[in-house]
Amino acid sequence: MTASIQKQAFRSAMASCAAGVHVITTDGSAGRYGITMTAVSSVTDEPPTIMLCINRNAAITPILIQNRKLCINVLSSSQQDVAEHFAGITKLSPEERFEYHIWHRGGSGQLEVEGALAHLHGCVVDKHDIGTHSVFFVEIDEIKVHDTESAPALVYFRRRFHGLA
Repeated sequence: MTASIQKQAFRSAMASCAAGVHVITTDGSAGRYGITMTAVSSVTDEPPTIMLCINRNAAITPILIQNRKLCINVLSSSQQDVAEHFAGITKLSPEERFEYHIWHRGGSGQLEVEGALAHLHGCVVDKHDIGTHSVFFVEIDEIKVHDTESAPALVYFRRRFHGLA
């Protein structure tokens, strides 16, 4: 199998894996930025740590490296527009993306989008590069969970957004 065929086959296989949708926000000396992500996974609960896989060429990568602090906004199915804005689908500038939603600041000063299922605030404690991506390890120091029993989650499956009750 050639490298390009293997790359496309891998992407198609990963598109068959349903994943929760998150908007990662960071604000600090390097500026404010947000990005829609599905490559978010828990690592351990002692200490609470989450792993983010981000393309090294993504605009957020150098900003996140410098700011270190972030908020993981776990989106509900009613927030597909938030996901589309921060994925760049709607062609809004990075600053305009923040204008279309209601935001609050958590204890660490990071931005939380109103209506999310959960907000997890933390600090990058480690980073490893592999292939085209950086894997960020984020130690969580503030957690807010909202209405998890009745609000469906937003998931990404086969390159489309879906609600999952």
